Amino acid sequence: MRTRDLVYGVGRVAGWAARTGYELSKRLPGASDDGPPRLEPEPARTVVVRGSDPLRARMGRLLAESAELGRHDARNRLYGTILASLVPDEARILATLARDGAFPAVDVAERTLLGGVGRVVLRNASTVGKTAGVTLADHVPVYVTRLVDLGLAEMLREDPALSTQYEVLVADDAVVEAVSTVHRPTFVRKALRISRFGARLWQACDPAGE
Repeated sequence: MRTRDLVYGVGRVAGWAARTGYELSKRLPGASDDGPPRLEPEPARTVVVRGSDPLRARMGRLLAESAELGRHDARNRLYGTILASLVPDEARILATLARDGAFPAVDVAERTLLGGVGRVVLRNASTVGKTAGVTLADHVPVYVTRLVDLGLAEMLREDPALSTQYEVLVADDAVVEAVSTVHRPTFVRKALRISRFGARLWQACDPAGE
């Protein structure tokens, strides 16, 4: 009798649980009498790319802007960015190149045993700095190098028409100091002038222009 009563009791509990579960399921959102309750989907999680979000966002903004900028605005953005990277002495040199044409430039190097050009100890020294009246005359090689790297100026081969100015240049303090650091000094003569791009930028930015 005890075993039969136990089985009967378990059956009643199971039936109660089944009925109760069904009744509760009908109270859930989306439940119906025809099937089991529907589960609401969990909200999607935002995926963050670690460490690269700011760069990706910036590139996205640039790409979006590129689709909207006209030719005039795009040019102004480019020229404005370049001007923001210049220092006053470099602006003076660019103005001088635009006005006066080519200037002599030299690299000071150590001559090899076979007579070739070896280690360069001073690059892009030029008389353009004195003509421009820059404040830091000893930084002219740095200024010239930066203008060339920005595409505003360019280096050409030696210009025979500047022969007298080359002689003046090798007596420059920065050049003389560089010569004193090598045993067999030699000079690589070049000519510095404004580039085509530099001339276009200057035409657009010349304070004396319209």
